[in-house]
Amino acid sequence: MEKEEKKKEFFTLLSDTTFKRMFKDEDSRFFFEKVIKYYSKLDLEGYELYDNEINSGNVARDYRLDVLLKKDRDFIIVEMNKDVSERVLIKNRMYLFLIAGGGLEKGENFVKMKTALINFNNSLYKIKPDAINVDYTLRNEKYNDVIDDIKIHNIYLESLKNVRYNGSNEEETFAAMMIESSYEEMREIANGNEEALYIVDKLERLNEDDKFRTDYNVELVRRKEINSARLDGYDDGYDAGAKAKEIEIAKNLLKDGIPIEVVSKNTGLSIEELEELKKEA
Repeated sequence: MEKEEKKKEFFTLLSDTTFKRMFKDEDSRFFFEKVIKYYSKLDLEGYELYDNEINSGNVARDYRLDVLLKKDRDFIIVEMNKDVSERVLIKNRMYLFLIAGGGLEKGENFVKMKTALINFNNSLYKIKPDAINVDYTLRNEKYNDVIDDIKIHNIYLESLKNVRYNGSNEEETFAAMMIESSYEEMREIANGNEEALYIVDKLERLNEDDKFRTDYNVELVRRKEINSARLDGYDDGYDAGAKAKEIEIAKNLLKDGIPIEVVSKNTGLSIEELEELKKEA
């Protein structure tokens, strides 16, 4: 009797873990670049991923910043907002202004640069019900003076819910695929488009990557704990309950058998702290 094939887990592109993995892989970045160029008119050609103290490879810190790109002195932040809210959008703007204000410049040297924030929003939370993309610049209302060095582009994915590839709407098709919840639905939207189907196949192949699967499931646990923390009056770990919440998250991860090194990476707690918690678990 043939061995039954294990059912493949679905990895949504709305996940920070999946989004970062797919965007940071050069052979799949085109999928997002085409959507960004179509809706924001920003061409990412020549931009490179920028690793720094904010986007460092530490999942616990990177959880609040998805992708940071750099070309010369210009920067672009790309955020995938699965659970978008006014609080999330404000948080993203804080990172934008930090970078625009020279937060990435060492010492007192300051070089003028352009910064842009692109929000992929999984929500109908927007100014107008039929809006797909909403752009912002800084403007003085009295003198109509515009500061064009800072821009924000919000792309509302839910507005594309009923899109299917028709031979001429590739960018809309790619965006619509981001919010689907199964490989079958994504293939239906792709409707034969080879580049779109390539992305679906690549997502399915992530099932063979044990490290990715672990990171993805860690994010799911972490999201549940953070949502619970918000209900309890905490806010993303910035207040007095931050340490306690990280400890609670760590305990749950350890109970689920997640390796201690992975837990440390995802919570910011030291190996020594986790060794003690493991004794209590």
